[in-house]
Amino acid sequence: MNIDPGIVWKHLEEHHKLYPAVQKNKIKEIEARLIRVDTACVDPTYCPLRSLKKEYAYALNSVRLHNLYFENIGEPGSKPSPELVNVIEGYFGSLQEWEKQFTALAACSRGWVILGFDLTDGAIINFFADDHTEGVWSVIPLLVLDVYEHAYCSIFQTRTAYIESFLKRIQWEIVSKRLKAAREVFKKIQPVVK
Repeated sequence: MNIDPGIVWKHLEEHHKLYPAVQKNKIKEIEARLIRVDTACVDPTYCPLRSLKKEYAYALNSVRLHNLYFENIGEPGSKPSPELVNVIEGYFGSLQEWEKQFTALAACSRGWVILGFDLTDGAIINFFADDHTEGVWSVIPLLVLDVYEHAYCSIFQTRTAYIESFLKRIQWEIVSKRLKAAREVFKKIQPVVK
C-alpha cells in the first residue's frame, strides 16, 4: 500500500538547516576570496575570478530559492484568492491547466520549478532551473518548488507523490502577497506614456 506521508516537518527543518546555512557560509568564503582574486588572469574557459563569480551565483541563488520554497509551503488547506485564480486563468486558461504544466515541469526538472512574474510584460509564467545558476532575468518568483532529490527522497517513494503533497500545501496567501508586490514593482518601472 502506498501511503502519502505528506511533508514531514522534521525533514523540512533539517533541509532548512543544511541548505541555506551551508550556502550562506560558502557565500562568505567566496566573498573573502573575491577581495583577493587576481583580476589580471582572465579567460572565458577558466580563471579564478570567473570560477568564484559562478559559484557565488550558485550559492546565492540556492539561499534565495530555498528561502522562497520554505516560505510558500505549509499545512494543507490554503486556497488561492479569487484575484489570484483570475490572474492564473488569464495566462493558463484555468487553475487546472496551470497545475498540469507546473506538475509536468516538476517531473522533468533537475532542480527547481517556479511560477514567476515577468517584469518586462507583466505576465506570469512557469519555468524551471536545473541548477541554482539558471533562471530568467527580470522575473520575480511567486511560487517555488525544490525538486532536487534531497527535498523528497527520504520521505516519499516517488517524485510524483512529493509533487502531489506539495500542491496540497501551497500557502496561497504568500503567493498572492508576492504577486501584489511584483505588480507594484511592475507599475513603477513601466515607462511613462506621453
